[in-house]
Amino acid sequence: MKYTVFSAMMLGPRTKQEDCLLDGIDLFQLNQLKEKKIIDTDFLLLGICDGMGGHDHGETASRFVCEQIKKKFNRTMFRADNVKTILTEIQDSTAKHLPENCGTTVAGLMIMDGQTIVFNAGDSRVYKISKSKMDYISHDHSLVQGLVDKSFIHKDSASSHPLKNIIDFGIGPLFNDMWKNFKIHFFEEFISKDTWYLLCSDGVNDLMNEEEMHGILMPSPIENGNILFQALQKKGLKDNTSFIILEMGIQ
Repeated sequence: MKYTVFSAMMLGPRTKQEDCLLDGIDLFQLNQLKEKKIIDTDFLLLGICDGMGGHDHGETASRFVCEQIKKKFNRTMFRADNVKTILTEIQDSTAKHLPENCGTTVAGLMIMDGQTIVFNAGDSRVYKISKSKMDYISHDHSLVQGLVDKSFIHKDSASSHPLKNIIDFGIGPLFNDMWKNFKIHFFEEFISKDTWYLLCSDGVNDLMNEEEMHGILMPSPIENGNILFQALQKKGLKDNTSFIILEMGIQ
């Protein structure tokens, strides 16, 4: 299968780039990136990690986890149970390799044999894009999402909630105790015609909702990736801001 991938990163107002992304081939942690690739493969792996802002060595945590995912994930483990096992192993290894007070979110997407497995921990997101709409198919592990899940607040007010950036779960020593209470989120489906995917750190969805992004990206998400890049800058970046757009090609 041939895939087209558009990847983008911006430093924003931060002094360090705490996002790290995997575009199916290469791993990036740059202050600015705009790159398009065509990838011909029978197994595709994309990922975004967002190191915890305000904590020690967030950039180290995001890069470590992204590197481990790139190293350990392959076509032989294409099952949600295997993803859970490997992410648990990565979580255990962070205690040996990372400072005590750091962590990262992770959002990933794998495709093989026409099937997609989406996974995430934290609030980095994966969206499914069709011609008519954009669906949020990952699930935030955050204080505010917990309030939405329990119907204490409406989902439309979540993006403006003052506590929206408090994360309940992720990978790293910071989240050791949380692994007893939370689970990796999974979404699985078979790929369909005229479908795209967007992975992003919260620097993107903190600035734009699904309707805004869909309006900018359609009808050609890959070609319009640069327009989204510019539109986010015009909004005024509040954080490290990274995204990946995926388009399925032909067999």
